[in-house]
Amino acid sequence: MKNYRAIIVEDEQLPRLSLLRKLNTYHPDIEVVECCESYDAALTAILRHRPDILFLDIQLQGHTTMELLRELKEAIPLPHIIFTTAYSNSEYLLQAIRFAAADYLLKPVNVADLAKAIHRIEERDATAPDPHPETESGKVPFRTLNGTLYAGREEVVYVRACGNYSDMMLAEGEEIVLERLGVIESKLGERHFIRAGRNLLLNRDMIYRVNRRHKSCTLRTPGGQEYSVELSAGGLDAVERR
Repeated sequence: MKNYRAIIVEDEQLPRLSLLRKLNTYHPDIEVVECCESYDAALTAILRHRPDILFLDIQLQGHTTMELLRELKEAIPLPHIIFTTAYSNSEYLLQAIRFAAADYLLKPVNVADLAKAIHRIEERDATAPDPHPETESGKVPFRTLNGTLYAGREEVVYVRACGNYSDMMLAEGEEIVLERLGVIESKLGERHFIRAGRNLLLNRDMIYRVNRRHKSCTLRTPGGQEYSVELSAGGLDAVERR
């Protein structure tokens, strides 16, 4: 069985602790990396940890998790989603289906239903094809203004989001890519690239110097070219934790 990393988003303490206890007891291969009780805390934690599974309560202190998911979808590929809620309203069910949720569980969560939901995720992963296959040359395709760019991970220095498109800095020049940063990140992979804030991807292997005073990072290509990139406070922390 694959090991999964999960985040629980639940604003009530008892249901939150109950679900955590059931996961620890019956599904020890699922590591709960954080439990969140507010919208803002959940957004920050999900962007930082990039969990494989989200356990989400529908209602969350004045927000709905649909709002949270819409905001996340702009930034990253969504993980597997299991909704946990006290409501059996069909409207919520339809919204869950719209986000391709793995399951929709009523609280208090039944142990058997929880096991079925997790098994469904395992089946999805076992049968899912690679959504972003590399070419035989090891290059990854990206949509551009004039067609398709094929770039290897070692060629991409950094990528900055610009709304519905992204500015990709390559060792041999700059390209406008007509894809959101979350899609690009899923193609390049977390192993090779680090999210330095919500709008920036950096090549891990090219990070050469971090300047905390000026909130900047210098990246150096194998050919010796250097690029200086400004970082947000959150981006600076992410780079130093890498």
